[in-house]
Amino acid sequence: LLPQRFHIVGYARKQLDLEGWRSNILLNLGCRVLDQKDCATKMEEFIERLSYMSGQYDSAADFAKLDAYLEDLEDGQPTGRLFYLAIPPNVFGAAMGSIKASAIAKNAWTRVVVEKPFGRDTESYMELRDQCAEHFQEEQLYRIDHYVGKEVVQNMVVLRFANFIFEQLWCKENIRDMHIIFEENFGTEGRAGYFDQFGIIRDIMQNHLLQVLAYLTMERPKSLHAADINRVKTKLLSEIMPLKARDFVVGQYEGYREEEGVPEGSVTPTFAACVMYINNQQWEGVPFFLTAGKNLHNRKAEVRVRFKKGHSMDFFPGEEVGNEIIIRIQPDEAVSLRVVNKVPGLAKDLAYTSLDLLYKDAFEKESKDIADAYERLILDAIHGEKSLFVHDEQLRISWELFTPALKELESKDSPVKPVLYTPGTKGPPEADDLRRIHRAMVEP
Repeated sequence: LLPQRFHIVGYARKQLDLEGWRSNILLNLGCRVLDQKDCATKMEEFIERLSYMSGQYDSAADFAKLDAYLEDLEDGQPTGRLFYLAIPPNVFGAAMGSIKASAIAKNAWTRVVVEKPFGRDTESYMELRDQCAEHFQEEQLYRIDHYVGKEVVQNMVVLRFANFIFEQLWCKENIRDMHIIFEENFGTEGRAGYFDQFGIIRDIMQNHLLQVLAYLTMERPKSLHAADINRVKTKLLSEIMPLKARDFVVGQYEGYREEEGVPEGSVTPTFAACVMYINNQQWEGVPFFLTAGKNLHNRKAEVRVRFKKGHSMDFFPGEEVGNEIIIRIQPDEAVSLRVVNKVPGLAKDLAYTSLDLLYKDAFEKESKDIADAYERLILDAIHGEKSLFVHDEQLRISWELFTPALKELESKDSPVKPVLYTPGTKGPPEADDLRRIHRAMVEP
């Protein structure tokens, strides 16, 4: 899928020899399942396209050397340049300034991909945005959120708008509540010092889960073009009701404070549950629950759409919720529909059963080779396709939504304190209390 002519040049401050750098990459390099027969040949051809240069991020002279090296590789051919900035946000501005001054493409496009975190609150994001805008236009900037590139997240748009039965039911009249869940059954795994600067709300909820919520609840776009999708996502995000500390339950797993890099007495949450409401005609009054946590009992990311119990189900007592759609993002991608069926036999017993679409079964060949989210997104950036990247306006709105609550949660007199929870459990039981308060179902 890559162009026939391409080169990948690593650039960092660390001094590395080319063979050592290539060897490190080989440790993490593999082939698609369908290409295993020619894997060794393909890997060898790919490795030959890799090179490395050392330089400072804020040095126009070092980037001028990079520019000269790239021109040698391009051999006079018009060649686009994609700069992927996997660097700390505090050097975004310096790196972009150096690129703009010394290393932009001469006769083709120049694009810049930036990784999160995009700031830690509204103010810091606006500073980053202004630094980026000083050097590059919005159409040249690609803010990557790998969750948006996941196969199942992309299928949410198709599931909603290509299936009449779901599109007609997707509103407050029929849906009782929605849950967007991210759980990991491990801790920070050596990243505690970095993680403690941000916490689970900034790391997962403000970006990944909020983007999933936008895809689940946005109105039908006019087309699948980037501008139309951005328009309806931005509109939806602007309609979410302001968040306060009381809309959250936060927790911290036992033992977190003893991990290397965590300051004494840290109150950084490793678990958070949040309730949101959307102020528009389609979703008024429906609670949306976002939950994210580390060191829990499961490793999964999924969406649960819970429908109201209609009058036709009065003869099936004991349940507060009717049908349910479960969209499993990872692992084992799947879409399931929970329905009522009669249990076989002479009695008239009823039971909930699940109609399952498992990607590994329904798409037996394709599921063995599902592209990684980063593969999809990098390829889109090469082709100038922005529909799966996060627009500036969406980030501004998301930070304006979360910043007041974050400041309240992190203040010394916050009414909501992190609750300790035991690793390997569901997390703080107070999260279930939050769901009960908002008349939603408790997680199983």
